[in-house]
Amino acid sequence: MKIRAATEADRDAIWNIFHEVVAAGDTYAFDPQMSREEALAYWFRADTHTYVAEKDGRVLGTYILRPNQLGPGSHVANAAFMVASDAQGSGVGRKMAEHCLDE
Repeated sequence: MKIRAATEADRDAIWNIFHEVVAAGDTYAFDPQMSREEALAYWFRADTHTYVAEKDGRVLGTYILRPNQLGPGSHVANAAFMVASDAQGSGVGRKMAEHCLDE
């Protein structure tokens, strides 16, 4: 499994995972009716580093890392992780968390 910075080409895969996770309603308080454009605008904000976990050419998960506050609080980070339902429990989230800590 490779974890790398997300690119424009990953947007469809990220949207599919984002939509699936939010629609399940178990972990995030995002509006399930959020549009693709709104979701991707949030996930790719200018102050955000966006990553994907990829295996055999397929994106299995995604995470974001951004400052928790502006200015003097910007050294404190905030992260969010999402994994495709059929990849949950296979270590994708753990690998992304380890990568995040190194970033």
